[in-house]
Amino acid sequence: MKLEIHYADDWAALYIDGQLDSDSVGDSHIAEARAFKLLGAKQVYSNAFMRGQSFRAGVAPTLADVEAYKQEMDARQAEAAEKRAEAARLLAEAEALEGGK
Repeated sequence: MKLEIHYADDWAALYIDGQLDSDSVGDSHIAEARAFKLLGAKQVYSNAFMRGQSFRAGVAPTLADVEAYKQEMDARQAEAAEKRAEAARLLAEAEALEGGK
């Protein structure tokens, strides 16, 4: 299968084996998404591959590194949520001690 995407400003069209794929005409992301789907590419919308920074050198070199970072972030977020819940409980207790404001 030969795929070509033609671009003009914000428009794009995907040609499959020389024939227009009429479902892919429109914004460029439509044609690109269709091509990715035909190729079997999985698209993941997450910034975990950046590992909390914004430099090319810091991008995760493997998918295993991406997953490890994601698990670390999930654990941190869970811990932060627990601490927020504990803080809310402690604030409620403090208010009760002061006379139930």
